[in-house]
Amino acid sequence: MENRPRIGFFSKQSELMKMLPEIPKLRNIFDLFVVDECDQVAGGADLAAHTCLDLGVGIRMTDVADCLRTMGLNPSDDVLQQRLDEHVRRREAMGMGMKKIAQRATFELVLTLYCQLAEQEVEEVAKGSTVANVLRVLGSRDPEGTGMLPYSQLRRLLTTMGNRLDETEAYGVLHHAADVDGNVHYEHLVNQLFATDPLTKERLQQAQLYLQAVGRNAIDMDMDKRDEFIDAIRRADPARSGYIEPQRLLELLNRNGEQFTGVELQLLIQGMEDTRCERGINYCRFLQFIMNE
Repeated sequence: MENRPRIGFFSKQSELMKMLPEIPKLRNIFDLFVVDECDQVAGGADLAAHTCLDLGVGIRMTDVADCLRTMGLNPSDDVLQQRLDEHVRRREAMGMGMKKIAQRATFELVLTLYCQLAEQEVEEVAKGSTVANVLRVLGSRDPEGTGMLPYSQLRRLLTTMGNRLDETEAYGVLHHAADVDGNVHYEHLVNQLFATDPLTKERLQQAQLYLQAVGRNAIDMDMDKRDEFIDAIRRADPARSGYIEPQRLLELLNRNGEQFTGVELQLLIQGMEDTRCERGINYCRFLQFIMNE
């Protein structure tokens, strides 16, 4: 994390990803699950029920679990479903067409879930609670204390208990661990499975920095439009003064047919104007406010 470029609120997605090289890797995984912006409507279906993702590229909520697992996490189904349901309810409660996109997840929403779950996993590993719990369960199946369990029994346990593995993952883990008699030294195996991965911590830290830079509201926004706004502001301020006149800012906000009024803008920019030198509005603060409030 040393000698990393300063991460600011006025950086575009591509610029942030250059500064945070683990984020493009996560984005590439996310892109594997991306669906077309508009679902194909089945023959005879009500066209009024046709949903179209209007907040940028996204994936189905039902694919989020597989996406997170491909990113290297292993969340329990119950915990993940609870978090997804919270986001669906929040979006539906927002109204203004949000019901149409409630069942879609942006990259920033998936990354938010990634951070929440990865942080929890890192903390559990650091405390040793996960390893201790797994060893306690496995030890209860080993009453003689041999430190070994049959391959078939261990495979069944690993695919059914806690943060379970799927059959392919279990095979990959156990295939080379079994001895000639089909038994596995489970204590060494568990310690290997739950060892803290330095890359996981680094990836988590970079994901947190990315989300901090784009703002909380990014989970429900089209980030390409945010990038376009940053480009428009930069063109309007070639000297990079950091300020823009209110009327010019209003023009940029309405450049794609939006209907912001001068009164609405005045409410938003309170405290952001440079009254001493009369340079206009601090547009970095404005963007930060829009993306977080």
